[in-house]
Amino acid sequence: MAVAISRRGRPHGIAKINFETDREIELREEFYNACAGLNYFERMALSRALCVTPVTVANWKYKMCFPSYYVALQVIDWANQGKPIELKPPWQSTADMF
Repeated sequence: MAVAISRRGRPHGIAKINFETDREIELREEFYNACAGLNYFERMALSRALCVTPVTVANWKYKMCFPSYYVALQVIDWANQGKPIELKPPWQSTADMF
């Protein structure tokens, strides 16, 4: 069966986007580099601060998943600041931080 192609009507616009930019790739590499050196103590502190499971942070470390861009930028900034960690007694809830 032949398909009829109509050449009539208004031309439609298509956005010109450069898909060859590697900003997303650079962000992912920077995020995974920030997570690569995390030890157990840092992973647990990061999971408590971001309210995610320690398994999620371990998955970031081993490049199994990627968080939202907001979380990724927060982790990159935290790593660039030298990974500061505040010690709290065990009887204080992590909800007190917020």
